[in-house]
Amino acid sequence: KKKSFNWLAYAILSAGMVSLVIGVNQLSKGLKNWRLWVLLILAEILFILFVRISKRSTSKLLDLSVFEDRAFIFGACAYFLLQFINIGVSFVLPNYIQIVNKQTSLIGGLVLLPGSIVAGLLNPYFGRLYDRLGAKVPLYGGAFLMALGSFLLANWGLSLTTWMIICFYGILMLGHRMSFSNTMAQSLKIVDKNLKADATAVCQTAQQLAGSMGTAILAAIIAVFQNKQTGSYATLTAQGSRIAFYFTFGLGILILVCDCV
Repeated sequence: KKKSFNWLAYAILSAGMVSLVIGVNQLSKGLKNWRLWVLLILAEILFILFVRISKRSTSKLLDLSVFEDRAFIFGACAYFLLQFINIGVSFVLPNYIQIVNKQTSLIGGLVLLPGSIVAGLLNPYFGRLYDRLGAKVPLYGGAFLMALGSFLLANWGLSLTTWMIICFYGILMLGHRMSFSNTMAQSLKIVDKNLKADATAVCQTAQQLAGSMGTAILAAIIAVFQNKQTGSYATLTAQGSRIAFYFTFGLGILILVCDCV
């Protein structure tokens, strides 16, 4: 059966997401920046409009009944936050190494490599862990490691060495790999069979949005400190990075809460 595509809902949803991301980017200019609030309000209006159109239209871009499942909502939130921390921290650390530690861009990129390789190699094992022991062990363990990695980065945020970054980022990446795919698998497992396609679309969209949001928000946090006139650029960058890491630590705790619910 041929179904028509709801281009209007697609355009409204896309415009809402673009407005949200651009609005978040305005955070670096302060809360008094009128563009920030205009764009965020516009995004909210567009999202509300999308919901109303989706409920009335016979050609639905997304079946919103997927959000009636409370367990799925918490799973999707955890999935979003996992990618938010992953991409956000991956953006902050190379900049930290170059600006604060005065290393080259090559070193800035290479410090992320060991943790990524080890976590990637262990990814199949984490899948088997989910199959054998269920969701709790990889989800709780992964969220704990991500929170721990973020806390270690924040605790030593003013004086991180290259080797400390390699170790702490490795812990964070192990947590991400342990939880990420398994969180999506568990989220899709709990929804009705007829809603699995819509649930997959929600998770995949959340993943993409989390990447852009993570980079924008953490960059904005650091930029607020960099714009101060009370210290060297390197010191201010370290201070901003430390707050950004504490922010991701809070999100790691939130992931644990979502997994528990």
